[in-house]
Amino acid sequence: MKRTYPPPEIVTEMCTGCGLCAEVCPSFVLDMVGTKALVVRGEWCIGCGHCGAVCPVEAVVHETIADERAPRPGRRPATTADTLLMLLRERRSVRLYRNEPISDEILEQIIEAGRYAPTGSNSQNVHYVILRSSSEIASLRNMTMAFYEKVFSRVRKPIGALLLSLLAGRRIVEYLRELLPKVEYVKGLIEEGKDPLFYNAPVVMVVHAESWDTCSAFNCAVAIYNCSLMAHTMGVGCCFNGYLMSAANNDRKIKQWLGIPRDHRCFGAMTLGYQEVEFQRLVERTPAKVSWR
Repeated sequence: MKRTYPPPEIVTEMCTGCGLCAEVCPSFVLDMVGTKALVVRGEWCIGCGHCGAVCPVEAVVHETIADERAPRPGRRPATTADTLLMLLRERRSVRLYRNEPISDEILEQIIEAGRYAPTGSNSQNVHYVILRSSSEIASLRNMTMAFYEKVFSRVRKPIGALLLSLLAGRRIVEYLRELLPKVEYVKGLIEEGKDPLFYNAPVVMVVHAESWDTCSAFNCAVAIYNCSLMAHTMGVGCCFNGYLMSAANNDRKIKQWLGIPRDHRCFGAMTLGYQEVEFQRLVERTPAKVSWR
């Protein structure tokens, strides 16, 4: 269920009538009445805290407003454009991890970065599943590989491919057929005792949210990406895992095993571990696909 928030309170004698709180409110909770701000649609409050955060005289009181005026002294924003771009370019998909556990304190800091990601209507509806047990990760690996073995066994057969195309679409089946040589190679790696799915990572993270919320995919994607950036700054490598995400959403057994409610979908997954390798150079990307209007 969507969380309900009490509306903000306006300390009238402190309000200077600047109107900023009403202008930044995304839910039309506040209006200017005469020379003062007034709560006129309190039941519409989504608890985003914009009103109190922008008030220059602290005339807006709300439960979501932190006591500190700013996160730290000094310039804002907290970083420069060049530094941020370098952080974004440095972050790589890491598939080589040290055999070293990640402490709960470090994981909590990583999740904290996800907690401050924006969410549609301030729903803050991102849920995390953190797997740290090697036996549980092995069980999830086995279930995920069994799911894909079932899928690709159908792709290999004309009748199975036809049925799958009716369910998932022709392009999906074509894509899966293109993957067949890689799948066979991966099977060989597994038989050799290697882990081409989770790369022997000590931690697997899964994020999920309500399937009916049209913002859930965005909310989870931004949260898990925030987590990956925080992890990178702490020397923890990450690799997003679309194979696990797809398996969790299409195999009821996996979804239930992960504890994902029936009305939720998995919108992101990644492995985490201390990096075994350091990347020495940046990688170029193709130009952005932009339509200027």
